[in-house]
Amino acid sequence: MLSNFFQIFISVSPVFILIILGNVLRRIGVLDVSFWEINDKLLYWVLIPALLFHFTSQIDISSSIIYSYVVVIISGILIVTIITFLISKLLGYSPQIWTSMLQGTVRHNAFISLAIAGSLFGDEALAIGALFLLIYIPSANMLIISILTASLKSSAQTNAKGNIVNIFTEIAKNPFILAMVLGVLFSLIESDKLIIISETTDMLGSAALPILLLTIGAKIKVRDLTLQIMPIVISNSLKLIVLPISAFIVASFMGLGQLEITVAVIFASVPTAASSLSLAKQFGADSQLMTSIISTQVAMSFITIPAILTFITYL
Repeated sequence: MLSNFFQIFISVSPVFILIILGNVLRRIGVLDVSFWEINDKLLYWVLIPALLFHFTSQIDISSSIIYSYVVVIISGILIVTIITFLISKLLGYSPQIWTSMLQGTVRHNAFISLAIAGSLFGDEALAIGALFLLIYIPSANMLIISILTASLKSSAQTNAKGNIVNIFTEIAKNPFILAMVLGVLFSLIESDKLIIISETTDMLGSAALPILLLTIGAKIKVRDLTLQIMPIVISNSLKLIVLPISAFIVASFMGLGQLEITVAVIFASVPTAASSLSLAKQFGADSQLMTSIISTQVAMSFITIPAILTFITYL
């Protein structure tokens, strides 16, 4: 088992090396702040949507994997949400604390998962991963925004609550979701005349993951960490251990193939989304705790992802 762990660790290590490199480049000032800001816009509006469109457009929409992944995703989200809520109530955490914990538990960094899936299993895993994201992104975001709106009482949240329809409209207008929906529609069209679109998005998408990983690393700032140990431990344990194991159990029960199960586990085991910090600030949750959860999950996932993948290969 130990040798298998190191084999998987070596296979996924380029993903984490790029994250570390991005942090180093930001620290030593080789690339200034404006570079990372431009990168964000390029990734958000062009490169990542192109990547998601390209692989979603190759999905067989009639496949039963769609129904199975809906069950896997909804089950996993509900399990960790209920556990987070019950533990937080038992320990008497404020809504500001437990909603940040919940974001750390439920949301995920889709792009680290895409990079790892692609690194281990190639384009087939990326196509399956795009389908997973098509279901996961709206499901997780709608749940989180609903809970943030219902739980927090700050002025920022009050304003957000008054504009809840606009928030869900923004989710529907998200370029990632739009790209995946268009990709699914494109997959229904059988026409060689549209091959130029596929090739163009493939070229753009191939540039997305390395640039994205560098940007993720550049955004990690250790000096912003807080020492709220117990909330961090709870959120990280649920996200990095309980959620991927839950995904494995449910996916196996649904009769998915080995690759589909492994991709589901990869997507469940990655750190929470960096955008969780923006939501925490917008709704008045504990943003310092959110920063700590994001950063520590990235660091811990260097070990937990290979460990989880090694574990499921022996079950």
